[in-house]
Parts: sequence; structure tokens; C-alpha cells
Amino acid sequence: MKTMTINGHPITYAEFGDKQNDTLILLSGWAQDERLFKTLAPELAKNFHVLCPNYRGHDSEQTLHSDFTAADLVDDTAEFIDRMELGAFHLVSTSHGCWVNIDLCERYGVDKLDKTVVIDWLMQPHTGFYKQLEEGQDPVNYHVGRQSFFDEWVAATDNADVINHIRTEMPWFKGEMWVRACREIEKAYRKWGSPLDRMEALEEKPAVMHVYSQPLSEEYRQFQRGYADQHPWFEPVHIPGQTHFPTLESPVQVAEAIRTFIKR
Repeated sequence: MKTMTINGHPITYAEFGDKQNDTLILLSGWAQDERLFKTLAPELAKNFHVLCPNYRGHDSEQTLHSDFTAADLVDDTAEFIDRMELGAFHLVSTSHGCWVNIDLCERYGVDKLDKTVVIDWLMQPHTGFYKQLEEGQDPVNYHVGRQSFFDEWVAATDNADVINHIRTEMPWFKGEMWVRACREIEKAYRKWGSPLDRMEALEEKPAVMHVYSQPLSEEYRQFQRGYADQHPWFEPVHIPGQTHFPTLESPVQVAEAIRTFIKR
């Protein structure tokens, strides 16, 4: 891992592949780090220069000077990008790190980011989801909401990497980070309604590929295909799987989808 200081916080990052190639910047969700990409990043590095920066407070010491918001993550990531002095680059984000991705697309514009990849971003929030987020913001009983997410995510899988990520890697982050994450995620959904509404609000729209495995219902897949028919900038790609973590469950298939989309 390498480290640079951005806005007073240590930002750690992993780097893979040939720097002469176009760059992919992989952004995790909250309470996750580069371990989410332990198989995907080397696979993508066959064709790209790959960077996996961790958000503030997500370094190995969980260094925190004060509270922060999703907007701070956008500023930090933009500073990281600028200081890396990259040529051509694209973003690949997972889960609610996708809010950061789209904010960066808005900041840089399509001249800089003409394509972007979002992975397993919940496009249709529901009552149960909001309840889990609200429970997760209780500073004493946050673990109740967190465990309901964890139980849901491992219910249908025996994939060792996914189970380890949910039972070991994500719970490694302190409760205050989970509370903050649930607060910021709920704020985004309350403000925009859904990720699709957020992307529609972009004055300049990049091509967006949504790679996903969950939810498992055919109805959800039909919904996304129908949306894509009316919005040609949006391309859903369903990768069969049982979990919310195709980066761990199906890294080869995810890498191939990204490779095809970016190189097109």
C-alpha cells in the first residue's frame, strides 16, 4: 500500500498494472477498502493501470480527525486524481461509492469522463432498506441494522471471499463509520429519490454501465432493461450470481464486462 496526505488525512491506495495504459480508479462503498478488489484489480491490470484508493478514515489505522460527509469523499478523490497526474482514466465504483462516482462525473464533465461503471447500486430503494439505514444510525444499537444487511448478503451464498468480506473485513470498521455511512447513504436517497434520478440530473451524461447481480428477481432486470430502452446512455449488464458483491463472486466476468465497455 502507498499513502498520500489529502486534506489532512492519510489516503492509502493500491496500484496495479502498467502506468502506460489507461487508468481505472476503483472506488469501494463505505466501510470497505481495497480488499473488495483483491481479485478484480489484478484481472483488470492485464489491460489497464489500476488504482484502488481508500477513503479518509478507511486507512489501516482508521485515522479520523473529525466527522465528514460524502461530499468530503468527493473532494478527497478529486484531489487524489489530480495529484496522480493521470492521462485518460475512468471510474469503477461499487454500491454507495457510486454516489461519489457520479458527483465526480459531474465535476469533470464528459470531456474528461465520457464513460463510467457502477456496480450493484440499488436503483429502487424500498421501505425495508430505509429501516435498515435508520437502525444503522443508532450509535448504541447500530449493529442491529448492520447485521440485518449482513444476514441478507450471505443468505444465499457459500462463496468464501464474500463471506469473509462480510464477516471479517466490513465489521473491522468501527461503529462510528457504519453510523456515518448509513447517515450519508440515506441523505443521498432522500435528496435524489434514486440513483437513476441522480444520473438523470447530470447536465452532461456520460455513458453509464451498471453491472449487477442483485436483486435476483426477473422483474428488477426487466425494469432496468426498460429504463435503458428510454435512456440510451444507461446500459445494464446482469452477471448471474447470488450476492451483492460480484467483484468478489464473479471477478472474471465483471472484468470482462468493464473491459468491453471501456474499450468499445
